[in-house]
Amino acid sequence: MNKDESPLNEKGKVTLQTQSQAESLLDVTTLPKNSNIEPRDTSVLDEQWAEMTQDWQSQPTTKTDIAKLLKQTKQRTVWAKLSLAVDIIATLAILGVAIFMWMSGSQDKLTIIYLGISGVLSVVFVFYVIKIRLSAWKVNCGSPDKAIKHAIAAGQSSLSYIKLLKLSCFVICPFANWYVFTMAQQTEKPAVLGLVLTNAMFVTVWFITHKFYKKRVEELKRLKSSL
Repeated sequence: MNKDESPLNEKGKVTLQTQSQAESLLDVTTLPKNSNIEPRDTSVLDEQWAEMTQDWQSQPTTKTDIAKLLKQTKQRTVWAKLSLAVDIIATLAILGVAIFMWMSGSQDKLTIIYLGISGVLSVVFVFYVIKIRLSAWKVNCGSPDKAIKHAIAAGQSSLSYIKLLKLSCFVICPFANWYVFTMAQQTEKPAVLGLVLTNAMFVTVWFITHKFYKKRVEELKRLKSSL
């Protein structure tokens, strides 16, 4: 029998054909390309992302000028000290006049009583003002790192002072009306004009302080939001 026609050679031929067929099946480069698949356009996504980034960057942000804030806090501290000095001088003046009138034997007992009570109320007012102001001045060291915290402390001190001032209007107003009315009776003069002027003064002071109160509240909101 011829070796080339032996069953072993026939089996080898079949095996070789099978391997070549398998290699032809695994060769994906010979597969036809699908022309229906379109490439993804990434330019639209890039444009949308760029627009979103630009919108985010264009949003308004609150920035605090530290140098300006330090200057403002320093100026308000100076004004607060001047205001406290005026309150102390006014209190001493009221008490001094009342004591002088009493010791000099003045017959104007009504004015002595009015000035004496007003002086005592003024002492109580100044005591609380000093307490309020010192609580803010103790933490104010002028450091730029703590400028916002110091401004918040000063704003809270200002709010407390305004509240005290508004409260004092309600306390002193009835007492002042009593003095004006009683004095008008003693001098036999109409009390209407004096009462109108007295109450107009207290109402004006109250509304001015209330306006400053609302302004300080808004400033505190902005400062706290920047922390």
